[in-house]
Amino acid sequence: MRFCQHFSICGGCQYQDIPYFEQLKMKESQIKDMIDFFELSVELKPINSYREWFYRNKMEFTFGKEDSNLICGLHRKKEKRELFNLRECLIFSPCAEPILNKVREVLKDRYLPYEKFSHRGFLRHLVIRETKFTDEIMIALVTTTQDKLDQEEFVKELVALKLEKKISSLFWILNDRVSDAVIFEEKRLLWGQPFITEKIANLNFRIFVDSFFQTNSYGITHLYKKIEEYAQLTGEERVLDLYCGVGSIGLFLARRAKFVWGVEIKKEIVENAIVNAQLNGIENISFICSDVKRFLAQKDISNIDIVVINPPRCGLSKKIKKYLLKMPSPRIFYSSCNPYTLFTDLKDFSSLYRIVFIEPFDFFPHTPHLECLAFLERKN
Repeated sequence: MRFCQHFSICGGCQYQDIPYFEQLKMKESQIKDMIDFFELSVELKPINSYREWFYRNKMEFTFGKEDSNLICGLHRKKEKRELFNLRECLIFSPCAEPILNKVREVLKDRYLPYEKFSHRGFLRHLVIRETKFTDEIMIALVTTTQDKLDQEEFVKELVALKLEKKISSLFWILNDRVSDAVIFEEKRLLWGQPFITEKIANLNFRIFVDSFFQTNSYGITHLYKKIEEYAQLTGEERVLDLYCGVGSIGLFLARRAKFVWGVEIKKEIVENAIVNAQLNGIENISFICSDVKRFLAQKDISNIDIVVINPPRCGLSKKIKKYLLKMPSPRIFYSSCNPYTLFTDLKDFSSLYRIVFIEPFDFFPHTPHLECLAFLERKN
């Protein structure tokens, strides 16, 4: 059995010591238990699995100090406030180690890591994004404004790295907010293009430094194809894609639907989705910048044939469910990375919708997390 050298201290991959086929059984069993707990009568399709290693397309690492040495890594499993210096990440990329080594080498004697309690210091985070099908890498250094980065040296050293994949984009992100989260307050492109391009099936998606894109590129390729298959589009369907992000599911369905409307709250993400539609020459799709609740309250959505929902982990609010239940939409596809909130919402939908099936997709091997797709049909 393969183990990451950080397994005993890192809280990221809690299931690494469990054979993968057993992990799949455990996750499938958890969904069965939820079906029983929520008293739903529904078909459970077999769990879908993909490669178990090097599947993540994005990671965020944090700078700190250990014995006066600069480190860049992740938080420890037991001591959440403490970091460990990351040397490999088996669920992310073989390129992580050489990139982190080079970044630490370039920055170690010149800059101080940010201290979140005193709010002093310069180096905050390192964000690495990687496309799995087009072999591109984007690197973003996140700092405060308390020092000045030697941009020329940073770019020269990173670009010279010999990696399995190509570095296409280098960013410097400035963030002086108190929150320890990665916030893209000011973005400066240091080198290359402002995006990397991933290919999912035969569609291209531009991913910018602050884009939300599903973590597992292999898994979403299969999930989107499944939704497309289950939708059985004839070219006459009008589709509403809620929480559409960069438009990935909507663009898949637009190729065979009459028209697709995507709804997303963040302006930059909507602009990204519009770029992706143009990039793929898809014209029968429109993206609306709006809060989902406000959109459902204000728009006439009585002529929608299919609703696609992919909400945040917290699921749907009572108001949103109320608006959706008022819609006469015949079919709903609900995809979620939080099975508990999914089942809570499905229970509320079950008064007017028949839950045809639930299908698990293991986007997150070696972790407790799981993606699930539910297909609902309106009762007569």
